[in-house]
Amino acid sequence: MGTLNIDHSRINAAIARAETGTSGEITCVVKNKALDYGETPLGWAAVAALTLPLVVATMGMLPHHWLENLLSPVLGWHGLSVDGNLLTWEAILTYAVVQLAVFAVAYTVIRFTSLKLALTPLATRRAKVHQKALEQFYARGLHLTAARTGVLIFLAVEEHVVEVIADAGIYDKVDKSFWNDTVAILLKHIKTGDATDGFEEAITVCGAALAQHFPPTDDNPNELPDVLIEI
Repeated sequence: MGTLNIDHSRINAAIARAETGTSGEITCVVKNKALDYGETPLGWAAVAALTLPLVVATMGMLPHHWLENLLSPVLGWHGLSVDGNLLTWEAILTYAVVQLAVFAVAYTVIRFTSLKLALTPLATRRAKVHQKALEQFYARGLHLTAARTGVLIFLAVEEHVVEVIADAGIYDKVDKSFWNDTVAILLKHIKTGDATDGFEEAITVCGAALAQHFPPTDDNPNELPDVLIEI
């Protein structure tokens, strides 16, 4: 995706502008760093540890032979061999050690590199982003607006995932496809690296939907800050 253009002043102004025509509230949150996917390195490391030694063995490269050649001159090990169809306990132990080593290397490489996110299924990423967006929705008090008209536009930069969460007051009055269209608007601009234009357009369409069903009241208090939040 590259570096995103995020102009706080323009996005903040877009929020304020949209809210002049409605009693609803719009909040935008950007999550810059990837969420945690601890299960990904564990799962892939386990798969590698279970399958790699077997694959290597089917190719005729038996790990216990390598260990025997390495350690025999030093320790005098000569029991790492196949006796008929029965592997000695040393050979079995060697395979266990190899599996542990493969697991440790695979886990470390995946855990501390970009492979962790790349190897995480898209469905898992979307589920995690949705959960984080919900946390932000409640943490920012969007569920506490007077008419239940809070709307959160949430962008997870590393995951390339957008969530739009609307409170019950507005969600029940707008066709559900509208929220998907709003997500598509922001994603379209993000693919070109311009998140500012994407947020401005998404905020505008959300503001129009809010204005249609919840026009401004006489005093029209601003219940939440009109700012983009980066976490």
